[in-house]
Amino acid sequence: MVNLEIFFTNQFSDLRISFENKKLGSEAHIGLLTSQNTNHQYDAMIAAMVSKHNDFFGEITDIKVKLGIQKTQTEMVDDIITNFIGRSSRLNFYFISTELIKSPLYQTFFPEGVTAITQKTNKGNVESNIGLLVDAITAHTTEAGGPSVLAEFEGFQTDYANSRLLQTTAKGNTQGARTDRDEAEADWANQMFDDLLTLAKEFKGQTFKMKDFFDQKYFRPSDNASADHKGKLVGLITRSGSGLAEPGVKVHVIEGNIANAYSKDDGTYMTRKLENGFYKVQFSKAGFITKEVTVEILGGGEITTLDVVLVMA
Repeated sequence: MVNLEIFFTNQFSDLRISFENKKLGSEAHIGLLTSQNTNHQYDAMIAAMVSKHNDFFGEITDIKVKLGIQKTQTEMVDDIITNFIGRSSRLNFYFISTELIKSPLYQTFFPEGVTAITQKTNKGNVESNIGLLVDAITAHTTEAGGPSVLAEFEGFQTDYANSRLLQTTAKGNTQGARTDRDEAEADWANQMFDDLLTLAKEFKGQTFKMKDFFDQKYFRPSDNASADHKGKLVGLITRSGSGLAEPGVKVHVIEGNIANAYSKDDGTYMTRKLENGFYKVQFSKAGFITKEVTVEILGGGEITTLDVVLVMA
């Protein structure tokens, strides 16, 4: 019997796949997708994938992938300008045929004349020119030819928004709250899964096409405990001024979902395993000022060291 449940499981959410491998696999997927985007059929998919990648991992580091994205974005904008100019010209001919060109309403569509759109639209003003016509057609849809015309011009807006997404190079907010990171990872995994299902449907029965879009070596879960996507926090807690070890200090990892740790007689402490990510950690003991520190826990069984000095209240 075929196990159909596997088709409902998002493999990219597997915690046994390390953070670094997910990042490398994500960049590889974006690069491969870009290389297959010969007719811009995957523009929207690339834009969405880049956005989710940056939100979770930060800026793309692979130079080849960056250049591929830049090339795709440039071609997208050039195509948008060409198609937008052509469609605007046809809209003007429609206004001539309906004699709307003689009406004051014509100025709503082309306030500076049609040549301001058909001859002067460039990368610097294409967004505002598209917005101008979308607003005008939205307000006067019937006069412009109906909902299908509005949909065409709204399509230019969508395409341009996708091209802008591809331009983003800002690092993702990986140092935000734990919940933000979890949400970013879930969004990334869902986007990867959506891409997989979309491409599998497009190339149904052509299993050899998988390698054109995904590098599977990055997504092989390991049963090794050292690759379980988790790590520990350890360190030494001392008292300000004397530098003496401070025992009995409570170490509370906010949103860590683990039991509190306590420093030993020699001032050392060790938490239980935590999934990789950024956490706020509180160090508290009666008679001392509570200290809160943000720290990154690395996966793959790695140990993160954080020494703390407490000040007496």
